[in-house]
Amino acid sequence: MPKHAFRFHPDVRDAVRRYVKAAVASVDSRRYKQEHAYTSALAHALEGIAYPGPHGLVEFRSTVVDDRGRGAAEYWSGADLAITAIVSDGVQQVDKAILVQAKRGELSKLSPSKKKRAQEQVGNMKNLTNAPKLMDIPDDGTQSGPGIYSGNVYCAGGTPRRYELGDYFVNRVLTTLDGDTRPSFVAGVQDSALTQLKVIAQQKRGQ
Repeated sequence: MPKHAFRFHPDVRDAVRRYVKAAVASVDSRRYKQEHAYTSALAHALEGIAYPGPHGLVEFRSTVVDDRGRGAAEYWSGADLAITAIVSDGVQQVDKAILVQAKRGELSKLSPSKKKRAQEQVGNMKNLTNAPKLMDIPDDGTQSGPGIYSGNVYCAGGTPRRYELGDYFVNRVLTTLDGDTRPSFVAGVQDSALTQLKVIAQQKRGQ
């Protein structure tokens, strides 16, 4: 995947953290008990421009993956949510996207059956992108917000680091570390049915 080497001004990083923190705070997990309902509300809250200014541009676009009906994209892709970041330092621009599977409650406390399902879902996402993510949704509204984890580390039996959402975007997405920058992938996650990506998944499975 192509890499970039932006060095963002502290104002950009601070603005992105504030923007994401405000988005998370606007979605009280106690009012969205179902994973899909919470994911949809959070996706809507994140959508928009996090930083427009003299040091560049950071914009987020969210796609809630279809989870209803025969052959729904969530079933074969493993993802609940795709987040695209349009990142620019004022000179060059990079569009990058991540796939996320959401789980209610702390990731470390999933039941054996739910853990197995999460691992299967990460495996499905890996057919589409190299660095799939897991997100845990707070159960009672007392946590600061959802956490993002490496799906690869989780499936390897390790203990993935938990990032609060704002810190994740600043530390992993604004940098070269996370986000699939392939134009075909970024274009493919702009559609809730992930129609373009389904071809990739089928090819990798030998269908």
